[in-house]
Amino acid sequence: MSIRKRTSRRAPKNSMKIRSYAAGRLIRGTSLVLMTVVLASCATGRIDPTDPVGENAKQIDGLMRLSGYMAAAVGIFVAIAVVLVVVKFRERPDDDPDELPKQIHGNRKAELTWTLIPVVLLVFLTVVTVPAVFDLSGKGDGRTIKVEAQQWWWQFSYDVDEDGTSDIITANEIVIPVGEEVNLEILSNDVIHSFWIPQLNGKRDAVPGRVHHWRISSPVPGIFYGECVEFCGLSHADMQMRAVVLENDDYDAWVLEQLTPATVPTNDAAKRGYDLFGRHCVSCHVVNGVYESAADGNANLTSGYAPNLTHLMTRTSFAGSVFELYKDDGSVNVADLREWVRNAPGQKAARPENRQGMISFAETLSDSELDDLLTYLLTLGGPPPLMPN
Repeated sequence: MSIRKRTSRRAPKNSMKIRSYAAGRLIRGTSLVLMTVVLASCATGRIDPTDPVGENAKQIDGLMRLSGYMAAAVGIFVAIAVVLVVVKFRERPDDDPDELPKQIHGNRKAELTWTLIPVVLLVFLTVVTVPAVFDLSGKGDGRTIKVEAQQWWWQFSYDVDEDGTSDIITANEIVIPVGEEVNLEILSNDVIHSFWIPQLNGKRDAVPGRVHHWRISSPVPGIFYGECVEFCGLSHADMQMRAVVLENDDYDAWVLEQLTPATVPTNDAAKRGYDLFGRHCVSCHVVNGVYESAADGNANLTSGYAPNLTHLMTRTSFAGSVFELYKDDGSVNVADLREWVRNAPGQKAARPENRQGMISFAETLSDSELDDLLTYLLTLGGPPPLMPN
C-alpha cells in the first residue's frame, strides 16, 4: 500500500506578515500623498510659478513642461509594462508549483532598447536645456539694478545716471518699466540666499563675494510676488519681495520722486518724530537729505545696514514684504506699522541681540512718542504708484 503525500497550496506561514507589511506601506504612502495635498492647499496663491508672464519665465516653464511630459510618458509606459508582466506571468491555480517558468538569460535587443531610449531622451533634453541655461544667465542691454540680499530682506539700488554710484535705494520692492528687460546684479551681504519671482524668471542664488547676473521683464504692468528660496536662517520664510511693473510714464515719475531727498517736517508732531528718529534710528536707517550717517557704513549691523526709508510710503509693504503698508481701501495700515516699530521682534522672528533684525522699542518709547514717530514716517513720500489687487 502506497501513501501519497498531500501537497498543500496554502500560503506560507509568513504570508500574514507580508500582507501586513504591504498594508502598512499602502497606508504610509496614502498618508504622504494626502499630507502633500493638504500642505499645498495652504499656499496663499500670490506666488504662482504655473502662470509665467515674463519671456524668461515662459522659457523656463516651457522646458519644465517638456521634461514633465516626457517623464510622465516614461512613467506611464513603465507602469503599464509592469502591470502587463504581472498579469501575464502571474501564478495560476492549475500551475504546477514545482515547475519553473521558462528561464531567459540575456536578451541583447531588449537590453539595447532600454539603454538607448533613456540615452536618446537625456541627450534631447540636454540639447534643448543647455542653450537656455546660458541664455538666461547672460547679461542683456537694458538698465541694471543691483540686488543685495541680507537676513532677512532685500535691497535694490539704481544707478540712474550710470556714474558708478547708486542714486535710488529701496527695499523689498523692485520697480521696473513695462516691456523692458532689466539686468540684475545679485549678491549677498551675509549668507547664501536665492532670488525668485517665478512669474518673471527662475531662481538665482545670491552668494557672498560673488555677483550673479539675471534678467527680468514683464509685458504687462502689475505686482508680482517672490521670496528667498534658499534657507538662510531664522526668518527665511518671511524674506519676501515684490516686483512692481509700471507703465513708462509712471516709471519715469517714480524715478523723479525717488531722486527727491526728504526734508525736515514743519508739523509739530512730525517734527517731534523726526527728532526721535534722529536719536533712535539713524545708526541703522538712512533718510536721504536729512539722516545719512548709516550710508557711510556706521550702521552697527551684521549685514552693514537696514532699509533705506527715504520714500517709505511709496512702497506697498514693509518688514521684508511680510506686512501690507496700505489697507484695501487705500488708507495706511497704521496699526501694523505701529506695532512693528514698537516691537519688531514680536512681529517677525529676528536676532536683534546679534544685530540681525530690528530691536524692540517697547520699553524705550512711550505711546505718545510712538505716535509722533509714526507721524514722521508717514511724511516719507507716497502713495505708491500701484496698489496690490
